[in-house]
Amino acid sequence: MAKIISLVSRKGGAGKSTTAQAMAAGFTAKGYRVLSVDLDGQASLTHIMAADYAGRTIFDVMRGACSIRDAVQHTGAGDIISANNSLDDVEINGDGRELLLKQTLEPLASDYDLILLDTVAAFDILTLNALTASTGVIIPAQCDILNLNALKDSYDLIQSARENVNAGLKIYGVLLTRINSRSKTAAQIAEMFKEAAAAMNTRVFSSQIRESATVQRAQALQKNLLTFRPNGNAARNYQDFINELEIILKMESD
Repeated sequence: MAKIISLVSRKGGAGKSTTAQAMAAGFTAKGYRVLSVDLDGQASLTHIMAADYAGRTIFDVMRGACSIRDAVQHTGAGDIISANNSLDDVEINGDGRELLLKQTLEPLASDYDLILLDTVAAFDILTLNALTASTGVIIPAQCDILNLNALKDSYDLIQSARENVNAGLKIYGVLLTRINSRSKTAAQIAEMFKEAAAAMNTRVFSSQIRESATVQRAQALQKNLLTFRPNGNAARNYQDFINELEIILKMESD
């Protein structure tokens, strides 16, 4: 049965899509069966995984226009169900509307080990659907004061989902991204993130993602970040994070 992990942040530019692609590629390379689902109308994950915008999207599946298996696209970084700007206008009405994505994903639950949900930086109905469907959450956060201030908003959103629709939802941790490793201020803010995470009964991952121009180059070329420059900071940092998360997931399954 697949573990379903949402990447959630109320602050844009925190690295959700970058992290989702790296996780998909890294866990696929380890032999996991991985599906990514792009739930953001900006379709950033769809782009950087070189998926087809014009193909069948998660919106098509949720409105019953096609089966979920028909919407799966295969890429070098794992499988994906794409998005496009049709998601900006999505409306889900009626009783149990927060359950639609969970029900939509159920036919694939035994086909994959991990399903990654890349969400929009807002508390909309699709984000609520993602949190309802998920077993756990990762909060990517750029290591700056604005993302630190937004962390409580992300936590409040997750806590609301726990209280109302998904009591078993776990926060696997906060992933600090775009860190300037030579900045004393960044180090101080990282410590503040650790204090905030402890108050949320979770962790800041030991692995931290340093700022790197390689990320932008890989995305522009729609290349797998982990193999584009495997010895670069970004690839090595994300590989460390994937290894760290794998240990957490295995301990959870034991």
